[in-house]
Amino acid sequence: MNSLFLIPLICVILVAYLAGFEFQYRGGGNATQYNPEAHLSLIEFLTQHKTKTKEYQTPPKEYGAYQRFIVGKLEGHQASFTYEYPLINKIMGRSHVLLEPTETSKQVDTFGLPKRLVVVGEKGLSIAGGVSQAEMDLHLNSNGWFFDNNSKWGVAYHKLFNQYDTLTGKIAEDLKQQLALHGEDNYFNRVQAALNFIQFIPYGQPNFDSADWYYHELSLPPESFILGYADCDSKSLFFAAILSHLIPVENIVIVHCMVKSDSSRTSGAHAMAAISDLGIAGESIIHKGKSYLLIETTAPVAIGSINWISCEITEINPLV
Repeated sequence: MNSLFLIPLICVILVAYLAGFEFQYRGGGNATQYNPEAHLSLIEFLTQHKTKTKEYQTPPKEYGAYQRFIVGKLEGHQASFTYEYPLINKIMGRSHVLLEPTETSKQVDTFGLPKRLVVVGEKGLSIAGGVSQAEMDLHLNSNGWFFDNNSKWGVAYHKLFNQYDTLTGKIAEDLKQQLALHGEDNYFNRVQAALNFIQFIPYGQPNFDSADWYYHELSLPPESFILGYADCDSKSLFFAAILSHLIPVENIVIVHCMVKSDSSRTSGAHAMAAISDLGIAGESIIHKGKSYLLIETTAPVAIGSINWISCEITEINPLV
């Protein structure tokens, strides 16, 4: 058979397969076996136009679900997702999201570093030898990173959080409308609803590194949503991105810390969000004279509660 005929035939078969494709994540509070076959076709379809290579096939570490699930299926040239989650109190929320390949591919292209620029070792990340100042200025002040004259560099959360508005804005609007429908739309409940949305997404540590690109084990909001799992910094970014449509951006920071706890998911290097003006007591930080309450995003934990023994703040990342 002519190879030129095989290509469109394979595409037709793939579309026909995807049209009936659905996936679900179910589980209790304990870790469950992660099944990569459930979602890889959708993530590859929705990121088909990306320019950076990513290895989505790598299974997440420490995967565990929290009795919530995401359902996705292909509908023509886009994918449809439905997610049910606790809104507030005993009220359940439901969001329906449509994603398409061009915009999703653009969004996942917002982050990454060429591997030739960095060395990943036991002591963390460092700049590779022989990398010129021009290359550092070019690559480390773009692609979701910041670079400050060799003295400080890292993930530019303040540049990333608003790159996914077509997804996070839709989610935020769903939360706001549902709260208003129940007469519960206020500042605290907006934070709580956004937090519930994020906390009940299954936990899993991503690793999308390819032969040429490094991603710092960070899953971007569309990736976290499509794949149905995320870890501490990925969830904190997703939470901040949703919340930025619901409360003033200056009231949100992303915090990195060293945590001592009984859980491997929160022990060691950890990331959380911190929110100001919540009006309740709890573990707080002071940033530029303003108090921010630490918010755990990895698993269902009440606002103001903590699930660690001690926490040493190492970095505070304001969004503005």
